[in-house]
Amino acid sequence: MLKVQLPQEELHRYVQIVSRGVSGRSVQPVQSNIYLEGKEGTLRLIATDLEYIHIEAEAPALVDQSGEVTVPARLLGEVAGSLPHSQVTLEATENNSLVVTCQRSHYEIRGLPASDFEMLPEVDGAVKATLSQKLFHQVLSQTIFAVSRDETRPILTGVQFTLAPERLDVVATDLYRLARRTIKPAEADIALQIDAEGEHQAIVSARCLHEIQRLLDAESEAPAELALGENLVQFTLGNVKMISRLIEGRFPSYERAVPDSYDKVILVRVEDLAMALRRALIVAREDANRVVFRVAGDVMTLTAESPNVGRAEEEVEVEIEGKEIEIAFNARYVLDVLEALQSERVRFELTGAFSAGAVRPEGDDSYLCVLMPMQILPGTA
Repeated sequence: MLKVQLPQEELHRYVQIVSRGVSGRSVQPVQSNIYLEGKEGTLRLIATDLEYIHIEAEAPALVDQSGEVTVPARLLGEVAGSLPHSQVTLEATENNSLVVTCQRSHYEIRGLPASDFEMLPEVDGAVKATLSQKLFHQVLSQTIFAVSRDETRPILTGVQFTLAPERLDVVATDLYRLARRTIKPAEADIALQIDAEGEHQAIVSARCLHEIQRLLDAESEAPAELALGENLVQFTLGNVKMISRLIEGRFPSYERAVPDSYDKVILVRVEDLAMALRRALIVAREDANRVVFRVAGDVMTLTAESPNVGRAEEEVEVEIEGKEIEIAFNARYVLDVLEALQSERVRFELTGAFSAGAVRPEGDDSYLCVLMPMQILPGTA
């Protein structure tokens, strides 16, 4: 039977990580547990909802006896977090309980047979991409906000990944906005390796990607590996692995939504526009976050109005190429884009009040966000 030893800090850390894979909706009690396996100098921990989140980690441990057991994730997490900062011994019993000992603390947690625990298989024969955790975190930050929350359209609740020898494309859309980041291995300062022949596409659940984003170190150059299989995707971050079922179906042909021409270009400081929009939202949130953008000369005037609240007006300095324009956007959507940018200024490419607008960081074509305009109501112009 299982008997392992490891530091309390390590046990608590990895239990916290994998516990996020537990589904509160599972009808099988064993799937609310964490699977523990001691083998060859490691303690393997797994939790899964058998659909979109399967998290496993390997913690270095002194394995006195190989074995496996499952115990309730919440209970193990609470016990591990409350133990003294010392060496912890985990020992399974014949009746599927786990005895936890640390200094003078002694717990026995009732579990269930490991043989009843189901898990997703590993991804075999997959195409792979490897990039830094820092870059991957940036890519997710720039796209995942555009995912739909409408569960009746599952395709839109995921992010499409396209792997080809010369590029990695990541796209999300809820049909009101679209965010796309393209990375090419040949670009300077981009550490990206792609092991693929031809083009491979897959739609990855946003639920899974949000958990991956939590695990990524936004400042680390350590590698993150993405492996796309036929029905599964696998992310590997050091000794932590996450597997998810892919969303079946065809992603919208988003290329048609990207404007192919424009006659107005507006450049504005990201910080100035973001601060003005946050203030305008105090009023705009009472009117579906609608803010009218009017650009004339070197000034952008932002206007929001609500019969029950009042009126807000902000002015921001801009540079404009082309004639003046008046167009309304969802201010929350614009803020989502601004918060994802890493440039000093943002570039708006516009045509008219009823046409979609393209938003990019100044001087960077690798990132694009497309926003559908809102109707300009009488009195807000």
